[in-house]
Amino acid sequence: MDILLHIKESNEHAFEQAFRQWHEKVYAYHFAKTRDESFAEECTQLTFIKLWESRHLLNADLPLEVQLFRIAKTTLIDQLRARLRDNRRLQVIRNLSGQSQEQPQYEPDCSRRIAFALDSLPPTRKKVFMLNRVHGLTYKQIGEELSISDRTVEKHISLALKQLKKILNLVF
Repeated sequence: MDILLHIKESNEHAFEQAFRQWHEKVYAYHFAKTRDESFAEECTQLTFIKLWESRHLLNADLPLEVQLFRIAKTTLIDQLRARLRDNRRLQVIRNLSGQSQEQPQYEPDCSRRIAFALDSLPPTRKKVFMLNRVHGLTYKQIGEELSISDRTVEKHISLALKQLKKILNLVF
């Protein structure tokens, strides 16, 4: 019986066999795209985790290799997006706290302080701010999503920045 069908039936031995067979190639794919050993290893591990978690959704008509590399590609994209989101959040934190790009990492409880400051915003203002500064949506996209005007979005962002700066100056 095909290894794919065994994996679909939750056969751990078949999964281990697939892992041994494809680990190096999946890692090489991730490393070629990122040139970062630890990031490539993380993406590779996540790829195989997703393969196991979605084993019941595997298509018996497609080769395992094709499906595995689709998972690898989407995992890489997801992880790169997460890394970009994290970098944006860090940049927001740096901007709000007045840090420059060259300064060392912020103190360990900084994220707790940022969370406190964000939680102090009114709900709509916080949502608008997060959609723009963390998720990268444009004023127009936010306006459409929340059924408010672009000008209202701009006002929420402006007020949020003023409020956050004031709060962060008190706690930093």
